[in-house]
Amino acid sequence: MSKIQEIKGCIPPENYYNENLAGAFGKHTGNGWHKWNGLCPFHADKRAGSLVINKMSGAFKCFSCGVNGGDIIDFHMKANGLSFKDAFKELRGEVQCAK
Repeated sequence: MSKIQEIKGCIPPENYYNENLAGAFGKHTGNGWHKWNGLCPFHADKRAGSLVINKMSGAFKCFSCGVNGGDIIDFHMKANGLSFKDAFKELRGEVQCAK
């Protein structure tokens, strides 16, 4: 298993977003995508539902400002202005997996 897959497996998207977007989302929707809707942290969002997050994969998209990504690593990079390498290092430090 690669280190990237290890991070993705050890930090479930639901846990990551609950910790990093506390109070900013929570409306659960269906349509087979297992997603949340909420406020986008990437712009001065006032319309709940602009940001959609896939609870299974961590993918996200804002329909107002257009920011998007495929997983929590992408989100962490964009939310914190980090390179992939730096975001990976930060998230790797949070991994609490049983070996």
